[in-house]
Amino acid sequence: MRVLGLLVTAMLGVGLLPLAATPASAAVPGNDDPPGAVVLHLGDRVVQDTSEATTDAQDQALNANCGAPATNASVWYQYSPGEDRKVALDARASDYSTGLMVFRGTPSADSLVTCGPGVVGLRARAGKTYYIMVFSDTNVNGGRLVLSLTAPRPPRVHVSLAKRGVAFRGGAGAARLRGTYSCTHGEFAFLSGILVQRAGRLKIRAQLNKGLQCNGRHHHWSALLVSPVGTYVRGHAHVKVRIIGCGVLECKRDVARRHIHLAWAARSHPQRVVQPINRMERPHPFVEHQRHWPGT
Repeated sequence: MRVLGLLVTAMLGVGLLPLAATPASAAVPGNDDPPGAVVLHLGDRVVQDTSEATTDAQDQALNANCGAPATNASVWYQYSPGEDRKVALDARASDYSTGLMVFRGTPSADSLVTCGPGVVGLRARAGKTYYIMVFSDTNVNGGRLVLSLTAPRPPRVHVSLAKRGVAFRGGAGAARLRGTYSCTHGEFAFLSGILVQRAGRLKIRAQLNKGLQCNGRHHHWSALLVSPVGTYVRGHAHVKVRIIGCGVLECKRDVARRHIHLAWAARSHPQRVVQPINRMERPHPFVEHQRHWPGT
């Protein structure tokens, strides 16, 4: 009976062990601060759980010249190229909204090179060490971070302009132009242009400004223009259009210009009249199309 009692006691003790054990907690990552920065090489793609990463007063101080809305769950990486390189740091595949700051040498507000949400470009110099802080720019404290370091390809763009356009009868005095375009290896693209038609000594002119897709495909574009100084009519006119395609580091452009013929449109009035935009008020393509922080 004594042996049986000891056996029962031992079995009860084993059964209580899981209840008495304390649950394991996720550790703060080793690259939570700059001294623990993980070394990156060109072509690397790293995946990290940053849900236990922290932020502190140093992160806030480093954000002084960047203006990110938050610097939560910050983790650090470093990159030292052996030769001058253009690189892109891209964290947009992460499952939370990310921001990046890049510093040359010891991280400080004054050593900030570039910053932005999701992806940034860097012209890295040989022999220099760059510290990269990746963080959550919202109240979400991290998650599954996916960060890649690649050599971005420069954008390629092309635009064409149709030989004929249409003019609309009626008080609007609008004209419609058409053409095609393509944009590859860019983050966004932007179309601008001007339509000029002579009416005696007067020049009827209007500008177009239009955001475009940059997905590598061939597209058709159409734009409606209204002149603030007169009315377009059937006849000859001159057009110049320009496409700008921008990547993380550089922009490329293509220009098409030609004399066209405006014919009367089948409809008396266009379906939608776009008021002319003053040259000084034309939105800059970076501001119009690239996600940014108010303080950037």
